[in-house]
Amino acid sequence: MSPQFAASLGWVLILLFVKARIVYAWLPHTSFHTRCSGSPRAWIPSITSLYSDASISSGTPQALKEDSDEYEYVEYDILREEDFAKSEWLIGTNWENRQNKIEETWVRLAITEDGKNLAVWGDKSEGKWNLDAASQFLSISKENIFGKRIWAGSVDDYYYVQGTVRGWTYWSAAEILGQWQAKRLGVDPEEAGEAPWFEDDGQPPIEGPN
Repeated sequence: MSPQFAASLGWVLILLFVKARIVYAWLPHTSFHTRCSGSPRAWIPSITSLYSDASISSGTPQALKEDSDEYEYVEYDILREEDFAKSEWLIGTNWENRQNKIEETWVRLAITEDGKNLAVWGDKSEGKWNLDAASQFLSISKENIFGKRIWAGSVDDYYYVQGTVRGWTYWSAAEILGQWQAKRLGVDPEEAGEAPWFEDDGQPPIEGPN
């Protein structure tokens, strides 16, 4: 190979390389990136560089506003044991064996001198009460020589509570005995508002205490 031919071939290769770089620079490319949202995510392609109209992006202010309109923000306060201590409640119980009747009574959630939670019922029966703040679960028991009954349920309202009654005796196993609803006594009715079981949820409500 002559020196002249080798030099010509070298210039041809250089020109082809430069032309290829110019063409490559004008082509659209797909870039890759990660999103750090608190958890690892896979690599995903970003195609926003292929479009000049930013309005098609789901991250535009208008799109974000429309997304935020779909959420309802509800203020919720955690109820604590002191919110129930020394309170009195009117309780209506619908027993499984007497479903056409509501039995009403009251209960006081007292605190003894040594700091124990004592439930004092309207018929002078006694028991214990407890609020698990972590699960927002209230239980009130009534004890006698034959066994125990427990009124229990989740609490999400300062003025109203509802749940189920479980009980057992020395000759029968624990079972569900009925349902109950209660409202706090000694408060402003207007402040308490309407009981949640009177709201229309598609189910026929149990007539709670008046």
